Amino acid sequence: MGKLDGKVAIVTGGGRGIGRAIALAFAREGADIVPVARTLSEIENVAKEARSMGVRALPIQVDVTDEDQVEAMVKKVIDEFGRVDILVNNAGTAIHNRVVDIKTEDWKRMMDLNLTGMFFCTRAVMRWMERQKGGHIINISSMAGKHGSKRYAAYSTTKFGVMGFTECVAREGLENNIFVSVICPGPVATRLRASNHPNDDPEKLMLPEDIADVALFLVTRPDRVYIPEVQVIAAKF
Repeated sequence: MGKLDGKVAIVTGGGRGIGRAIALAFAREGADIVPVARTLSEIENVAKEARSMGVRALPIQVDVTDEDQVEAMVKKVIDEFGRVDILVNNAGTAIHNRVVDIKTEDWKRMMDLNLTGMFFCTRAVMRWMERQKGGHIINISSMAGKHGSKRYAAYSTTKFGVMGFTECVAREGLENNIFVSVICPGPVATRLRASNHPNDDPEKLMLPEDIADVALFLVTRPDRVYIPEVQVIAAKF
């Protein structure tokens, strides 16, 4: 018997990296999963793997920066499963550059995907969680949301925003037994990380599964326990 039997979990950016690892970790514990991303083939593969574990999986191709697509996605989840218990806001991107070299379109893209998409998903899902009087929302920030660094101005701005958004929504959520938490990972071995930091020593990076373990821990605590924030550091980096 899994710790998440009977639960329904939406994971954005669920086709690769941290999102994929979280979706499959939840599936192993019995949750029905909804991996969400723009690349259909990737979330279909995640869904196939989840179904092999004996759970239901509904991959939905969505651009989370599109308000109408997000609303339609959540409606589809409710129509299929009748509820939503967990939302993981993981979809995001990163482009690192000096402030004077940041392109306006890159700045806007990061704000849209890392912040506005999170808002759209949270708003749509939280309406249902309030009716249910319960749920878990996990937002994926970054250690770049705690400390600024050179070439990180745009990315850190969005991740600092995630921290503030989480704190505000958490205070609202507790009124209805909705627990809103944020995970701040250090460097993780993902395709996105490799594209921005090609000289990293992979042996010193965390794995997506390490972050998935933390997410699973957060959503399996008893209701008397609330953990607002977890920082996860690469011990050897």
